[in-house]
Amino acid sequence: MEPVILKGNREGIVVHLDCNLDLQVLAEKIIEKFTAAEAFLGSERKVVINTGDVVLDEGQAQYLKNVFSSLGVEVRKIISEIDKKENVFSATQETAEMLDMINSDQFLAAGPTLIIRKNLRSGQRIFHEGSIIILGDVNPGAEVIATGHILVIGTLRGIAHAGAKGDPGAIVFANRLQPTQLRIGSFISRAPDNEEVVPVEPEIAYIKNDMVIIEKYLQKK
Repeated sequence: MEPVILKGNREGIVVHLDCNLDLQVLAEKIIEKFTAAEAFLGSERKVVINTGDVVLDEGQAQYLKNVFSSLGVEVRKIISEIDKKENVFSATQETAEMLDMINSDQFLAAGPTLIIRKNLRSGQRIFHEGSIIILGDVNPGAEVIATGHILVIGTLRGIAHAGAKGDPGAIVFANRLQPTQLRIGSFISRAPDNEEVVPVEPEIAYIKNDMVIIEKYLQKK
């Protein structure tokens, strides 16, 4: 790969560096690239550094920050692909362990699974024909609707409707289950008025005797 690659995304400018090079050589390449890229930079003088498959130690990270600082560029953060892989692997492991409590045939019968790797903000609405797994939080004002199950590897504070086409066998799971409204099939449960109970353990909601039951999720040993 090229030693220095500039890319723009919603975070701004991301600088991809080949950190397998000697840092002094890499510093020279950075200076050359940024000197030639003034038009690309414009007034944006803040960047995110992506170090690829190399994790920098504190001294190396500071060295690179000093190089960018000498160019009048602020380093917002330094990330690596290894960090991303570890985060996804951890979340995937947690999801797989949690799914042990659902019969696999039942889960697959709920339809294709949509995996969302981000937090949902107020005003966002997700609908899916099948089950939804969210690796993040569902914030107040956000809404998640699935014809199958809903599983949140994070905190659920918004609205969740599982079994949206009338399936009372659907479940809702969250590491922190605090919905403003929870619905399974045609059954509805709302948060108690003027009472905030903060769960400290994962919980699961399901239908039993025509009622929405919420209880602690007990992992298999």
